[in-house]
Amino acid sequence: MVPFSPDLILDEIEKRKVVPIPRWHFLMRRAVFWTLAVISVITGSLSMATAIYVFLDHDFLVDQARITRFLAQQPLVDDIIDSIPYLWLTALLLFTLAAYYGVRHTRKGYRYPMLRVIGGSLLLSLALSGFMNLFDVGQIIHRNLIENVRGYDHLVYANEQRWTQARKGWLGGKVVRLDAFRHALVVMDYKKRVWTVDIADTDVNPGTRILPGKYIKITGVKTGQLGFRASSIQAWEKKYDKRLSTAHGAAATPSDTLPKTAPAMSR
Repeated sequence: MVPFSPDLILDEIEKRKVVPIPRWHFLMRRAVFWTLAVISVITGSLSMATAIYVFLDHDFLVDQARITRFLAQQPLVDDIIDSIPYLWLTALLLFTLAAYYGVRHTRKGYRYPMLRVIGGSLLLSLALSGFMNLFDVGQIIHRNLIENVRGYDHLVYANEQRWTQARKGWLGGKVVRLDAFRHALVVMDYKKRVWTVDIADTDVNPGTRILPGKYIKITGVKTGQLGFRASSIQAWEKKYDKRLSTAHGAAATPSDTLPKTAPAMSR
């Protein structure tokens, strides 16, 4: 057995060219992993907020009378399964794992069990996503992606696809222009196709705001390649969204529904 000697240790250090690691290196390493954990939780919250909006934006819980024809062709259970935002749930899972990796590599992260870290990340993401959706963050992200990112509509089955079935009498999109004198409405669907909608004999749901930039749902009959005759018009937002709009001072009033020059419509 070789006797212990400080000289042997010094020789070994010189031989291996070992140098002390500065303290700032460890501090920066901790900061990087904490930053990774925080960013992962925030991005996970954005994913969950968008997933919640995409799922709840579907019409299998409200407006049942208006979707009976659609559900007669597709069972409700299949419809709900198709409507699950798998893309955003997968993104949430990946960001949660990234948050777990970041926390585990912090100074005391090794002390926490995996399930506790992952569960805590998910709960925090859920709480943040709920707060974000008070300000329509999920809606803003989804609308921007489905209108501007090619291929996104193939990854998520959203309500925009459901309301782009003109042959079945379903047309939804953003109001571009209202021509009250010609009893016509110009609507652009999520595929950026511009439709001319005949509104001469149309029922408008109370509180529906038919103004440029507003999103609406129209039921009726397709009359041409880009022509449509409306039988009813309703706001895109759900009933629970109206309460949030009221809280923000954006509740619809009778004067908001249609301009004063609009033609009389049957109710």
